[in-house]
Amino acid sequence: LYPFWQNDTKTPKVDDGSSPEIKISVPFIFFGVPYRSIYVNNNGVISFNALVSQFTPEAFPLTDGRAFVAPFWADVHNGIRGEIYYRESTDPELLRRASKDVHKHFKDMSAFSAIWIFVVTWEEVTFYGGSSTTPVRTII
Repeated sequence: LYPFWQNDTKTPKVDDGSSPEIKISVPFIFFGVPYRSIYVNNNGVISFNALVSQFTPEAFPLTDGRAFVAPFWADVHNGIRGEIYYRESTDPELLRRASKDVHKHFKDMSAFSAIWIFVVTWEEVTFYGGSSTTPVRTII
């Protein structure tokens, strides 16, 4: 897990919400396509080209062509509890750590060297229909 800070940017506290479009400093190459902006969606999806308000996960690959990464695809309601933080970073220590993580888990990418990372954290969020005291999850 990567660190986050209370001064990271937050998404709006709303059901099925999303960040505004986030222009990123380094293109994110996803299946050969370079993306220059992303959205952090409250329901656990980081998307390209458009926000994703859908809260019900479905099997990949999606038939409608939407491009996104789904680290925590669930029916989240941060308006009830929790925060969703995000930030872009070029911190040398985090880049070394990210490079090491890629080398460890992808043996054929020994030459990979991170030049940029994007950290998203779903901290103590609850599910739609939950309350301020229901079980929570933190996903980084």
